Amino acid sequence: MSWEVYMIKTATNQEKDLSEIEAAEPMPCWRELRELLQCRFPDLISGYAHLEHGISFPVLSSPDYALEFNLAVDSEEEPIMGVMFSRPGCGERWAYPLKFLCGLLDARIVDCGSGDFWDWDNLPDWIAAGL
Repeated sequence: MSWEVYMIKTATNQEKDLSEIEAAEPMPCWRELRELLQCRFPDLISGYAHLEHGISFPVLSSPDYALEFNLAVDSEEEPIMGVMFSRPGCGERWAYPLKFLCGLLDARIVDCGSGDFWDWDNLPDWIAAGL
């Protein structure tokens, strides 16, 4: 398991591995997704991680977790086709918002290290403990 995961939605969400995916389905735009997150996580501390060359990543954080979102869109109104999440290393419940988002958006998580889809019922203990 890596510290980076990718959330994707497909027409069936039944693929066994990445080679079976023909196309990703659109998810809401970042503006809509941010509103949904703020409804579910009203106490979240959100902001943007600013990197060199003017690149910014939205950050969802609380005392229990922190996740950076790489949306790969040019505007807040563009539908999201997938989200790369990076865990900067704080908090143990970082999988909790991912599970919420997958349920909300009917999407799945792919571990970027192994290329495997997460099975929420059979996660390694170090992830499942924080749900």
